[in-house]
Amino acid sequence: MKLLCISVLSALGILTGSVPHLSLDSANWIGTYSASAQSITPEEMDNYARSILAIEQQRSQASQEVQTILNYVPAIDCRNADAVNQLDREVKAIVVNYCESSKNLVTSNGLTIQRFNEITEIVKTNPQSEQQLRAALTRLQ
Repeated sequence: MKLLCISVLSALGILTGSVPHLSLDSANWIGTYSASAQSITPEEMDNYARSILAIEQQRSQASQEVQTILNYVPAIDCRNADAVNQLDREVKAIVVNYCESSKNLVTSNGLTIQRFNEITEIVKTNPQSEQQLRAALTRLQ
């Protein structure tokens, strides 16, 4: 459990750039956001944690697939269409699928991409919110 929390919290660093980031350290979302002292409802935190857990599964799978093809996993930001387009066809398909799937997972868990980004920033900068995320992750596993 502790390893997953560390993994998820490390991934939050990548999340704040926007759109799933495929250094495959986790998701990173498109958009800008302001994380002023906003609060996160318990429902939002649960939806956020569900999204993080589901994205982590997708990230791990995509990372393994890319590793198998390239023997390494490049740092790819889904916002950078030029970088994605430069990938070989098979790897590009994996990356595009991961990016789209991650966005769909967030929205299917009741969050907009903007709100997901806001929560990410809040969790990164607010120790109490980070604790709430850890508790939500523990409950959901």
